[in-house]
Amino acid sequence: MTLLKICGMRSMADLECCRGADYLGFVVLSDSPRCLDLDAAAGLMSCCDRPRVAVTTETRPPLLRKMLRALEPDVLQLHSPLDRGVVESVRDLGVPLWGMVTVRHGLKMERKALSSLQALVLDSPGPRAGGSGQVHDWTISAGLCREVAPLLTVLAGGLRPENVRQAIDTVRPFAVDVSSGVEGKGGKDPSRVSEMMAVVRGEED
Repeated sequence: MTLLKICGMRSMADLECCRGADYLGFVVLSDSPRCLDLDAAAGLMSCCDRPRVAVTTETRPPLLRKMLRALEPDVLQLHSPLDRGVVESVRDLGVPLWGMVTVRHGLKMERKALSSLQALVLDSPGPRAGGSGQVHDWTISAGLCREVAPLLTVLAGGLRPENVRQAIDTVRPFAVDVSSGVEGKGGKDPSRVSEMMAVVRGEED
């Protein structure tokens, strides 16, 4: 069964309505509008009873190490273009690593960087390194899943309750990663979150 990660936790209300997800993501050290400072992230993560993913676009090893000490996440998601040097700088700190690539035709995998990852996030291109909220060509991601196997893959980019079943059936990822697709005004929308969970788990009417 495909697992569900909901990213962009910003409040206790978000945590409450997303508590049924398999992973919860907290954006730190990033220019994302969902970015939290480390104190705010630590406070929310301390109240979280699901596996906690620290998501960052930061690439400087000293700041990554400081962040890991402050947050003690269950997973570190490096949401910047996959870089072997960055991955190797934090691979021995005792936290599973997820790396990210933006999916496009002709993408070449950096094999040595992949060897240190627990999972590879497949996201859509955009003005930032991923996080655009736009759908990409899932057939490319399906090919990448086969190419990097047995490495786990996490599909991201524009996923909503209305399209996530097709995405799962096409790509067959280990997990899907959603954020804006389950949001309303001011945060996560409980009805959208419930609908997403039902579709991902095959429980929709």
